[in-house]
Amino acid sequence: MNKAMEQLVCFTLVIFPLTQAADLLTEETLAQRRLTRFKVGHEDNQQCWERHGVDGFYSPIDAHNHFRPFYGPPVPWDTYMDWLRTHGILFSTMLGIGQQLLKRNPSDPDCCYYLHCATFEFPVTPDPINDIENAKNFLSKYKDQPLSEQIHLIPSVTFPNLQQPENNSRILGTLEDKYQGVFKWSGEINVFKHALAANGFFANGNRVNEEYIKSGKMNSFFNRMQDVKWPTTLHCDLGCDNYDSVPLKSGCVVPQEELELAKRNYRWWKQFLGPHFTAFFDALNTPKKNFKKIQHLKIWDTLLTTYPNMTVVWAHLGLSKELKHLHPTVHAYIITKLLDTHENLYADVSWDVLSKQLLMNYVNANVSLLHHDVHEDFDAEIKESVVDTAAVEEMRLELEETWNIHEKMVKSSGSVSGPTHAMAIYLEMFHSHADRFITGTDFVSSLGPPDQYPGLKKSKGCMKDKKNHARQVTDTGAINMFLNDEAFQKIVLGGNYFKITRLEEEFAPPPVCGDTLLSVEAIIGIGVGAAVLIITIVVVAVAVLCCRKKDDGSFIRVDGRGGSATTNV
Repeated sequence: MNKAMEQLVCFTLVIFPLTQAADLLTEETLAQRRLTRFKVGHEDNQQCWERHGVDGFYSPIDAHNHFRPFYGPPVPWDTYMDWLRTHGILFSTMLGIGQQLLKRNPSDPDCCYYLHCATFEFPVTPDPINDIENAKNFLSKYKDQPLSEQIHLIPSVTFPNLQQPENNSRILGTLEDKYQGVFKWSGEINVFKHALAANGFFANGNRVNEEYIKSGKMNSFFNRMQDVKWPTTLHCDLGCDNYDSVPLKSGCVVPQEELELAKRNYRWWKQFLGPHFTAFFDALNTPKKNFKKIQHLKIWDTLLTTYPNMTVVWAHLGLSKELKHLHPTVHAYIITKLLDTHENLYADVSWDVLSKQLLMNYVNANVSLLHHDVHEDFDAEIKESVVDTAAVEEMRLELEETWNIHEKMVKSSGSVSGPTHAMAIYLEMFHSHADRFITGTDFVSSLGPPDQYPGLKKSKGCMKDKKNHARQVTDTGAINMFLNDEAFQKIVLGGNYFKITRLEEEFAPPPVCGDTLLSVEAIIGIGVGAAVLIITIVVVAVAVLCCRKKDDGSFIRVDGRGGSATTNV
């Protein structure tokens, strides 16, 4: 952001002074955030969205929102609705969690989160109970109630078990019959989730592979999704490179039969990976050690190819805590290739771990560590496979200028530390494929008291509060400040969300006011006579005020006390 832009942002905040309403958004911002801003045909839908002003850049749409936990009680309905509304969420999916942590030994303590009891004695067990409870709440507390005029909710079926799919269609039919017209989304459904490995994810049932997909065992459910055109959120880790958080002795490995299959099918990998092939395969076309980072790619592509008419939302860009070190250039290349190949594939940028592990956790990182000469995910001898680290650093510094404007505001409710070099790399992908991404928090509504749900880690529990939710909305939404106007309208304001949910006749994103701000001289030149005089006085006053805080790039308080910014949008 250039100096003129910074000055005009300050101008906006002085002209429209806002008072902080709660822990995230201001009273004026909340007054602006209403469904009519998105209602087709309503005059409010023509009011442009001031993304760097009163409306803010935090996402009004949460397409990945878990209303219920792995086990134990959720946050009470009315309380959670208050959190969503006061944090500016206007559209949300109602995901459950499709598995329960059911202990095998009755004398063991109850557990509400898998990493609090990461053993085979607490297997993740597929169960439709969360979907049933969500449907009940939707019908009794939301449908045809005043709340439905304040927030738009879409319940999702999350129970399907791809590893043991025999009962998926039967359970789906039961839910559709009993709760007619309620469900219009499916997922989050796990294809590969390494975080659950210690809880028996790979030990119970069938491992999804190419042969298994082609056997047709998953056809009945996925064909139904193709017919009803429900968006289907699938969790499919691209691979893994660590089990730091997963206490499983075997760690992150690729089964020997899958390594052999990859070698036999090396031509497919060579065609798909292009210039990156030799970084993951040796001269004999044998997978290298780092192949485990992308081990599930061909299986994922096979699933997408088998069900081409299913609208798939790839959760978390295929990343996890168990995949930390895949080079962002390689990852962006893979995502782009998949998007170009599969027209009904979308991806959500949900989960605060993406921001805190990859996109927004900058702390004096050395960009040279991403150079193709030193990173294991590159073959330095392949000229087409290069990373211009100088250009990446330049792009990151440009993002940092925008970050400096909003830093104190974001840090007042979030935990991120600024745009990384990876953020600069992924941003190009978000812009080039702006019509394929959606927003989400991956928040899990859980309220399990430590004394009742200690798991195997004493007094852990799962007690979420409003501050937790504000932080996750902040951390996942902070990247929105860097998007250009087109991407912001499609990704953040719902252009893509309304498309995949077939709500385009009812809802549409409002226009964006514009992120290209005029210079101070241009502003002064607008108008004549008294208008020129008034504008000049205001701009000069703002410039003086902003200069008082020029050393750290933050906004000044309009109440004159200094310190962090009053705006918390």
